[in-house]
Parts: sequence; structure tokens; C-alpha cells
Amino acid sequence: MDQTVNLARVDRKQRLAIVQETCRDRGIDVAIFTSPENIYYLAGLDYEGYFCLHALLVPVEGKPVLFARKIEEPTIIRQAVDVDYVSYLDNDDVAAAIASKLSSMAGRRARVALQKNSAWNVSIEAPLRSSLTKARFLDSSGIVEQMRLVKSPFEIEQMKRAAQISDLMVSTGIKTAGNDIHENIVAAEVYRTMIAAGGQSPGFPPFIRSVDRICEPHTSWTSRALKTGDSFLLELSACIERYHAPMARTGYIGSAPKAAKDLAKIANEAHLKALNALRPGIAASEVHAAWHSHLVASRVSPRLEHCGYTVGISFPPTWTGGPGVNSIHGASAIELKEGMTFHLLTWITDNDGHDNFLSDCVVVEKSGGSFLTNTSRELAEV
Repeated sequence: MDQTVNLARVDRKQRLAIVQETCRDRGIDVAIFTSPENIYYLAGLDYEGYFCLHALLVPVEGKPVLFARKIEEPTIIRQAVDVDYVSYLDNDDVAAAIASKLSSMAGRRARVALQKNSAWNVSIEAPLRSSLTKARFLDSSGIVEQMRLVKSPFEIEQMKRAAQISDLMVSTGIKTAGNDIHENIVAAEVYRTMIAAGGQSPGFPPFIRSVDRICEPHTSWTSRALKTGDSFLLELSACIERYHAPMARTGYIGSAPKAAKDLAKIANEAHLKALNALRPGIAASEVHAAWHSHLVASRVSPRLEHCGYTVGISFPPTWTGGPGVNSIHGASAIELKEGMTFHLLTWITDNDGHDNFLSDCVVVEKSGGSFLTNTSRELAEV
């Protein structure tokens, strides 16, 4: 068996044991998870079929049961080797089938926890409640998500691999950009680099914007030609085994104006303030305070009120990890722990309309924060 596959399987077995122990502690007989990230974390199913309902039923003892479409059978049998697979056809009453399985697993008075922070919960909760009138319904949201915050050594290695490809993608984008080069040509070269290096399709496409569109947070390339004097932004992430390592760099075609260079210096300083504050045992709000105080002292405005968020496993349409975003902001109560990974970012603007977006994937180590992405953080001039 491939070493990576074997290590991932060992991790998943340990995760399952923790989930089952948590369920016992909470008085849950069966927990149901429906978000792609949580199912992948526990079952190892990595594909693009999550646009239809998937439900992973985790009992307090024994194998999980995965409900998914019949057409996906070859993939599921090959990838999700440690679950019992129950297939359904497109015209089947899937909620009724799940209710029947729950009854056989834990009885009609089962204590069932549903993942209520997942969009798919909407399609099954009411039918399950109607079928299992004597069951008690609880919430499984957060059980797996909390576990996913701290990465195992195996997971950190996947993120390091993704970070190396993210660096290659950004470097390629910067080298490709130039006078009369179209944004879509930059995007094409970034994708070529990503795929050639072994990267998977990421949760977000690369965000490649220039001039007045830099301020648009989640739009990407057009066919616009870059011109000398233009500013441009590359924000992107490679993906390895569904693990993401986002980063962003800002640049100029030709020489950057002094004000833009000054802004880039402030962004870099604030970025390092946040990195140096990342230590096990402190609250994420303390990281934000170190970052924000530098911006206030420098008299620049942040475009975002947070300076990062947790990252790791993600499926389209995001790299933020599925339902919700765990941000580093002023009221964040997240306690930093060794093994946590973040997309650490600084996006600031000045009174003249210059923007600088600088970000990296970072990991919290025993000694403090460490960059996983390492492309030069100086303002690029091409």
C-alpha cells in the first residue's frame, strides 16, 4: 500500500475513535455528518461528487455507514475502505432509507446527532424527525470541525507539499505578468504550473485581479491586458490530498509608486507582528491585537477586520474549510495550539487608493508561528 495512503488511513482510524468517544460522552448513539470536509476527514472520500447528498452515520461502536449515490460506487469502494457503503438511486427516498438504517443501528428511540451547520441537513432533518418520532435529535456540528483545527504530523506534511506548489504558482504568475500580457494568460500559466507540479483542483480558483478590481475580494481573472504602471494581485492556493495552503502577493507592472512601496512595507511589518504573536496557549484575539495596533500606529486602513483564519481540508466552493470561518479577529476566543494552521493575511489601503494584500499559510509550532509559504514578501515589480 502507498505510504501516504497508509498514513492517512491510520490517521482516520484514530479520528474515528475520538469521534466515537465524544459521542459516548455526549450521550449520542449515532452522529450524522454531511459536509464534504467532515466526511473526507473520517472516511477519506476525495472526489467531485459531493453536489448530491452524502450522509456518514457514525455509531459509538463499529464501522461508519456512508450513504451516497449508486453511480459513485466504484470510487467509494476504492477510496472509503473503512466504511459500510449504502447506495441510493436518484428517485429513492434517501431520508427514509437513512431512518431505517438508524433504527437498525440504534433502535427507534436512538439519540441522533445531525450536522446542523451543513446545508444538506435541511433535506433530511424534517423527514427523519417524521419517521423517527421516538428518537431524540441532537447537534453533531463542531465535533469533527474542532478536531480538524489541530493537524497531525501527516496533515502538516500535506500542507507543506501544498505550500511548495502555492509558491511555484505565485512565482509563475509574477514572472508571467508584464506589459500587454492578459490576465487570462497569467491564469493559464498559473494553472499549468499547479497541475504539472501535482496539485489538485483547489476549493477556490486563483484570484488574479488588477488595478480597480483588486478591491473585489472573490473575483478572478478577465481578458484585460496589463499595462505598465498597473498594480496586480495574485491570491491562490494549491491543494494536495484536499489540504490547502493559501497565499497572496501584490505587484506592479514596471516601477511601483513610492506610496505603494510604503504601504507594502507596513503590510510586511504587520504581517510579521501577527506571525510573531502566534504562540501556543494564547487567544487568537491577542494575535489580532498585535497586528491591528501596528496598522493603527501606521495610519492605514484594513480592508478586512480579521488577519487570518484556519485552513486545511476544503472542497469547492471554498478553501476556508466548509461551513463557517474561524477568523483571527478582535473577539476571537480560539486558543492557539501547536499544529494549528492559518491563512495569515494583511490587506490594507491608503488614502490614495493603493492596495496591498500580503498573505501566507502558517503553522503554529511549539516555538511559535512559522511560514509554510515562502515567496518573497517584497512588493513585486515586473
